[in-house]
Amino acid sequence: MSLEANVRMMARTHPFDLLPHEALQLLVFSCAKKVLKAGETLFVESEPADAAYFVLSGAINLMSHDSRRRVEAGALIGETALLTDLLRRSTARAVDDTVTLRIPGDVFRRVLSEFPQSAARIHAAASARARDLVEQLEAVRARGFDV
Repeated sequence: MSLEANVRMMARTHPFDLLPHEALQLLVFSCAKKVLKAGETLFVESEPADAAYFVLSGAINLMSHDSRRRVEAGALIGETALLTDLLRRSTARAVDDTVTLRIPGDVFRRVLSEFPQSAARIHAAASARARDLVEQLEAVRARGFDV
């Protein structure tokens, strides 16, 4: 896939849909592709997450102790690692031969520093998601944890 094809694909996925074309070009140019064979592990639960992965082709199974989910081309894995340090909440393993774009958090933040208006939009969207989560947690607490 060409750089422009990767940019177009990423532009359809949050939070990249909040970035201008030039920022996405810079991001894709600055990141490395990671090629996995079917069955290969991308990352393991509980290890430090210093990067997110954008699936360019193929499919990845995300597995944790209580869930399993399959993601395919066009999916972003580990979005939170773009903005903060944390530990992986799942293990990611290639279902098929898969190509991902590894997006280190420091590279993403450097690109955002060059596009402050986009950074503000991403910050606002992340804040809204955090507020929604807090409201959902408060609703559960108010019900006395009866789920």
